[in-house]
Amino acid sequence: MRDLDDQLAARGFNGVTTIETASQSYQYISTQIQSLRVNVAARRVDASTASWQLQSFSSQASLILQAINGCERCYNRNYVSSLTQYAQQLYAELNMLFEACYEVYGEQAINILAYLSQLDWWCQQNLYLFYQNGVYPQVILPARFLQNTYRIRWINTYSFAYRYNTRSKRL
Repeated sequence: MRDLDDQLAARGFNGVTTIETASQSYQYISTQIQSLRVNVAARRVDASTASWQLQSFSSQASLILQAINGCERCYNRNYVSSLTQYAQQLYAELNMLFEACYEVYGEQAINILAYLSQLDWWCQQNLYLFYQNGVYPQVILPARFLQNTYRIRWINTYSFAYRYNTRSKRL
């Protein structure tokens, strides 16, 4: 955990140890995704630039999600509902980014979005923490998230959410 704290500190984060720092971290990632999505949707970046930007973002976001997931007290049943809205925002932004990439880059999108693949594991772990404490994936995930994670081959997140999402359908 010390190495993770050092890496986060180098990026301006002091770790995630409270509901407040967890919610701020969720919001930070969501804002970064939104910025990426807006640039993609406005066709300000070509496929090569988008790939580089997503790769850079993915490395940082993975560290932050790892830290968020490591805040055990944050997912206590007494507090987890406080984080739900921030998780909803995060997954909504991710979903819109997936869709913007497909709309702009077409079939190239799967290769571009592959640069986010390391987030797959951390998102699955994140959803599991909510599930463990009574918040099901269906509460957090937007309507087309399952289809989109299947499409981009986020196997961990898709498999978990499909199994525990009551509104899921066979694809």
